[in-house]
Amino acid sequence: MRIVNLKQGSPEWLIWRREGVSASDAAVLLCMSTYKTVWRLWAEKSGLAIEADLSANPLVQHGLVFEGVARMKLEKLLQDMLIPFCVESTVNPLLRASLDGLTARGEPVEIKCPSQAVFDDVVAHKAGSEAFKLYYPQVQHQLLVTGAKKGYLAFYCNDQIEVFVISQDELMHERLKRDSVKLFEMVAARKEPVKDPARDLYIPKGSDVTKWVCSAQEFKALDVQVQALTMKLDELKAAQKNARQAMQDMMGDFMHADYCGVMVTRYKASGKVDLERLMAEKNGSFTQADVDAYRRPESWRCRVTLTNDLAPRSFVGDEVVSPVHKALQAMSQPVI
Repeated sequence: MRIVNLKQGSPEWLIWRREGVSASDAAVLLCMSTYKTVWRLWAEKSGLAIEADLSANPLVQHGLVFEGVARMKLEKLLQDMLIPFCVESTVNPLLRASLDGLTARGEPVEIKCPSQAVFDDVVAHKAGSEAFKLYYPQVQHQLLVTGAKKGYLAFYCNDQIEVFVISQDELMHERLKRDSVKLFEMVAARKEPVKDPARDLYIPKGSDVTKWVCSAQEFKALDVQVQALTMKLDELKAAQKNARQAMQDMMGDFMHADYCGVMVTRYKASGKVDLERLMAEKNGSFTQADVDAYRRPESWRCRVTLTNDLAPRSFVGDEVVSPVHKALQAMSQPVI
């Protein structure tokens, strides 16, 4: 093991991590990560993709805030001083690790400060918990880099700590050494690993590039028109709403109107039942009285129906139709 004088989080540290295989890459290499695929890792190491900046992530910020507290608590527990270091393997410098702590005996320490729910799961299920299974390869990678026989994986939350002693897993070490070399051979050769269709990006190649560009340009041009029409539709709906309200205002207390091809009907609609709350609070067993109790208040609705008749249905008298014709004729005259 060789200690590298780098500040974790610095630009130089980011370059150093990208040019090797770090402990956080271990689960990815072994296809045990739910966050990143081997192809994505290859793309980042090749400089084709940028590693996601998680510094603003609330969970990451939470971990940074409490990591120091957790380290001090672990120091008391182990009766040892834990110093963060960046280290490289002296056997294969490609293998690197940014340690949360290193004991006086050269044993790596990995500290996690998860949410209460994740911590409770770790306490309840130990090595069977999802968090343990995710970070176990990370500690194994650190053991491989440092050459230590054992290391520590610690979970801290609300002044509680759960510590696991991790011993060398020779089989996993062999896989990490093999897959690390294989990854960087593919990086050097610019040869892509097999993609996971469910998680990796589709990027057109060959003749599909031209096809994709044509389709993408057409879609974008059409989208401009769609957005313009959508805005116009919203404007028309707003104007239509105003016209409907104007007719309702003229109706006063009347419940029905039918004039000039437009029928307006007011009605009182029964309130919908808050079924989700009813099922939750009554545990799926309820009576009709319960249903009524969880029903929202009645509300007034208005239905507008377009007809082909200028006069109300069943009305044929000229005194009803004639004013409509006169009004329509007046509206069609030019304004002077």
